[in-house]
Amino acid sequence: MFRTLSILALCSIMLCSCDSDIEAAKELANTDDVQMDVATDIRLMHKESGKLTALITAPLMHRFFRNENRVVFPEGLVVELYDDGILTCTINAGYGQRDETTKRMTASGGVKVLNFKQEQMESEEMIWDEVRKEIKVEGKVKVTTPTDILYGIGLVADDRFKNYSMKKITGVVEVEGDNIPGR
Repeated sequence: MFRTLSILALCSIMLCSCDSDIEAAKELANTDDVQMDVATDIRLMHKESGKLTALITAPLMHRFFRNENRVVFPEGLVVELYDDGILTCTINAGYGQRDETTKRMTASGGVKVLNFKQEQMESEEMIWDEVRKEIKVEGKVKVTTPTDILYGIGLVADDRFKNYSMKKITGVVEVEGDNIPGR
């Protein structure tokens, strides 16, 4: 009996201590001042004419939408680019930030780009301009092909990393026979 009375008393205290203020609940649910959405374990697919053109995966995404209109991937991301359903290029980075208005993504933190020819580009930072379909690196860059290792300062490539040009190139290049450049 004492136990039943104790439980009833405890429940009465808890019910009396609950705040049933509707205005307080509305204030807690107010999203007018929210400036960012947060998503975890994301997988974003972009399709054109029903065909997959890009797949972005990331452990964490912040979407700022008030005056900023940008998306941030603070824990890194992987971007897979497709042509006619075939994977043509993969971009890995430790951090990414995309301006939704200009459609430009800045990737940093150990950026690696791998194309279908097994050529890999590595840099500390790169810019991917989706409108111009261009990848740009201003600083140091390393390109590894199945036969060559090239180093440079600056790189411009198409966004699938099929064609690229570098500046101030040094490195190790495989040459067959007497086909030495500059001779």
